[in-house]
Amino acid sequence: MAVEPLRPEDPAVIGGYEIIGRLGAGGQGVVYLARWPGSGERVAVKTPHVRPGEDPVADLSEITLVRQVARFCTARVLDAGTDGGRPFIVSEYVDGPTLRGVVEEGGPLGGAELERLAVGTMVALTATHAANVVHRDFTPGNVLLAADGPRVVDFGVAKALGPSGRGEPGVSGTPAFMAPEQAAGEEVGAAADVYSWAVTMSFAALGPRVFGDGGPHSAFDRLLRLERYLVDLPSWLSEVVAPCLAQDPVERPAASEVLLRLLGHGPGRRQETAMPPAGEESGTSTRRDTGSGPAPEPSRTPEPSVGHPRAPTIGRRVEAPSGAAAEGHPGPASGRTVISAWRRHRLLIVATALALSSAVAVTAVLWPRPQDAADRRPASGGPPPAARPITVGAANFPESVLLSEIYAQILEVRGRSVTRRRGIGSRETYYPLARAGEIDVIPEYNGALASYIGVLGLEARGPVSTPSVNAAIRKELPPSLQILDSARAEDKDAIVVTRRTMTRYGLTSLAGLGAVSDGFVLGGTPEAETRHQGMIGLRAVYGARFKDFQPFRHDDFETLADLLAKGSVQAAQMFTTDPALRVHDFVVLDDPKRLFGAQNVTPLVNRRGVDDGARAALDAVSAKLTTEDLRYMNARVAVNRDPVEAVAKAWLVQNGLV
Repeated sequence: MAVEPLRPEDPAVIGGYEIIGRLGAGGQGVVYLARWPGSGERVAVKTPHVRPGEDPVADLSEITLVRQVARFCTARVLDAGTDGGRPFIVSEYVDGPTLRGVVEEGGPLGGAELERLAVGTMVALTATHAANVVHRDFTPGNVLLAADGPRVVDFGVAKALGPSGRGEPGVSGTPAFMAPEQAAGEEVGAAADVYSWAVTMSFAALGPRVFGDGGPHSAFDRLLRLERYLVDLPSWLSEVVAPCLAQDPVERPAASEVLLRLLGHGPGRRQETAMPPAGEESGTSTRRDTGSGPAPEPSRTPEPSVGHPRAPTIGRRVEAPSGAAAEGHPGPASGRTVISAWRRHRLLIVATALALSSAVAVTAVLWPRPQDAADRRPASGGPPPAARPITVGAANFPESVLLSEIYAQILEVRGRSVTRRRGIGSRETYYPLARAGEIDVIPEYNGALASYIGVLGLEARGPVSTPSVNAAIRKELPPSLQILDSARAEDKDAIVVTRRTMTRYGLTSLAGLGAVSDGFVLGGTPEAETRHQGMIGLRAVYGARFKDFQPFRHDDFETLADLLAKGSVQAAQMFTTDPALRVHDFVVLDDPKRLFGAQNVTPLVNRRGVDDGARAALDAVSAKLTTEDLRYMNARVAVNRDPVEAVAKAWLVQNGLV
């Protein structure tokens, strides 16, 4: 925990304890770092604020309350008394930062770190309630992340629970984290702590964005934001947090029940999300350069990594771990924005889809479709019932599998029979299959497809727009093939920075790089240093002259992301849909002069295998799909390990397509 220097009004000694610094201050009092008389051991001394007309000794009720709670959960009380009429409490010094400080400085937590926090703090809360105490101010500022685990501190507004399990009325606490009944000044019981814990865990997993700029402006505003971001949480956590946020305290689970759910003994807990399958590591990049080389044989089951099928603007070759085709994701992407088209009234449906995601792994169909043909809403001109299935293909990398699953599900909803064919391989393999009619639909990237068929050079130096690329493709494609409408979603190269860098330099666009890049180290693949759509173009188009360039192997983007987050490099050339951008809350700089050409997600179809109704269904997907959507879904698949079937279904529901 950071120690601030003493202020002129601070005492030098309290109750015989030498005061050596400030640990923090809040609405309940000031906490000092002090030395234990004689031994010199560091301790924390808290002096609660005494309001006019109050008995100073009465404020020391915190001592009695904290001593009732198990010592492993809190900062142990060592001494207490008054000094010149000023009450003080001495507790062990917990050497660790606050959860608030960690998240605000380093970004949201994830993975095992987040799981340890959730379980550790809920153990503390369960012990607190077992001692018939309600904390009443459970916030990120009152959780210390010590080396031996999280500690819940500051029981300054805690109250003993009566026989009914409810405490006294009052609005003491931190407004942004208060339960509705606490904010309204009603009686506050253990359920209020459970609510505050849920808000705190949302803050830990997502960062300050759960409250918006300047914090929530009302309890209703906070509720709307929490509901909006609930589906952004890892599925194992969202399933636990959702019931804790019930507006009626009676409907919230007890702390002990929440703890059991976190440990896998309650309803809805997906135990397999705690860690990736054996032999895999979360967040592994699977991008690659697919310009040349022998193509793998077609297969109906995912093969070991073939990476990203589109030839990226800057060539890369990244191998995915064996068996990770539907689990990992290519590479970095940026942003904090969640799917833009979500509807609040569909939230329960989405939560249900995610809660059932574990069943998808062992069930062929998670969302049974109505058997009555009238319920399937077939488009006009649809095929007769006996028409052959539409074969939806996917390359052997997770984003392609995810997109193909979205295509497959929307076609099934529109009454088409679908055959899924995943893990086909690179463009050199699936393009001939599509041309021959063995694949009817496959997700493509228009810029990479244009390069592959020879209508767009890899080193294009002028702005390349989506309409111009698609027009060139349509002129060159053979009669059997057709591209449909492109989505706004683009999986393309971009320059990304940390949010700290953006704030420090006011940097939101590549147009501003020229003024600050001389102090920046740029990270990227070796090709980024020598290609126009890399350092050369950044210098020519935007006047960016970097201090240095740090190359990274094609399979080492995880290291690049970590070094960017730590500040060892100040900017990185990454991909716009990579989940690492969400994990680290990186910012994608705008590219107003379109140095990096169009790479829109675009369905490639065989004309004979796809009728007008199926084309309309696929176009409806493209009309909704955004880069933010794709980045979000990639993170759910690669980081949270949610099955692609559940993620695809949730997106279709959220966007009104199902």
